Amino acid sequence: MYDFFAVSTEGGSKDPAIRLEKRFINYLISLPFARKGRDKADGKEEEKQEQRRRLLQVEQINHDERERLKQARQRYADRVSDELHEAIYHRILERIEDATYVRERLIPLPEQLPELLDILSTKAASMRRIENVVQGLDWFHNGVLKTVNQPPFIDKRRKQKQVKVENLRTAMSFMGPENLRILTPAYVMQYWLPPSTHPFTLFRRKIWDHSLGTAILAHEIATQDGLKDPVLAYTLGMFHELGKIALTKLYLRVFDDTQREMAMKSIKDSTPDKHNALVELKPDERFLRNLMLEQDKKVSYLVAEGWGLQRVPISQHLLSFTQAKTQDDYTDYARVLGQANAFCEFRLLREVDLASVEEGLILLKKHDIGAERVKTLNNVNLKRPKVIVPE
Repeated sequence: MYDFFAVSTEGGSKDPAIRLEKRFINYLISLPFARKGRDKADGKEEEKQEQRRRLLQVEQINHDERERLKQARQRYADRVSDELHEAIYHRILERIEDATYVRERLIPLPEQLPELLDILSTKAASMRRIENVVQGLDWFHNGVLKTVNQPPFIDKRRKQKQVKVENLRTAMSFMGPENLRILTPAYVMQYWLPPSTHPFTLFRRKIWDHSLGTAILAHEIATQDGLKDPVLAYTLGMFHELGKIALTKLYLRVFDDTQREMAMKSIKDSTPDKHNALVELKPDERFLRNLMLEQDKKVSYLVAEGWGLQRVPISQHLLSFTQAKTQDDYTDYARVLGQANAFCEFRLLREVDLASVEEGLILLKKHDIGAERVKTLNNVNLKRPKVIVPE
């Protein structure tokens, strides 16, 4: 199905590293979907089908006709789904050619964000100047107040019997500009996450876990490698999956619009079978994973390209990350991002038994991650950025 895509995760790959990277996209969409894809690539799906065929022959002979009709209905539904999704595909391609639409409707940029990121990147950032810039940014206000009233920041104040901070200036002063620089990309990333991605119900949580984990690992690798600005590497890690978020939002939006239009047309055309098939269709895992595989890096760069940052060269390094053909094509920060992304994918897949150690070693070798680095990164907490609690 969906042979209009230039690329697909169907059929696996001879390269275990590529196979693992594709499997991770499946996992972001659905754990059962990823397991099914792995089984198919490993030939287990054929074994299951053969077992079902044997069961039919022995125990369900009387149901052959019902099964035939069911399969015929499914083939018809698949044809209707193909027609619907081909229309969706071309609409999506048109939308992502409109950079303004992507930046304003899918990943809306708070007007003050470029200035805020630039200010935070300077050592002379004052709390008064930061406070002036963040006026009206509810996601920033809420994020700072929530963070400062949770561990590890609240632990010291509890000892002093000063429990809750409710004033933004006080909270920012307590945290300090260095912590704000680390945490601001996380706050805005949460702002960009879609509130609902039904029927891909776990996508929001998984894409957050991956973005945060990649950011933390990128900061650690950049520090180990002696790069000038580890926080830039962290920010790149946090933002590098914006393409997947934008495409998920766009697919769900275009699916609803196109399905509704085609269903209305089927009523006018007096084609009840097609109408019934259309209204039963749901957003499809296979379509979304191929869309991500084909377009997500392009869209991630497209989003960041329009930010106009003066001091934080996010676009430059995301362009290198999305377009490099070999490791030699990477900038230093894009190389760090590539390593962090690969290692985070492997760790998350291992947690749910979707990657073997052998597959992981091949993936890590592809990104020049040696044994010593693996040992160090295995001890990194992927759930919490490194912040410094003031004395």
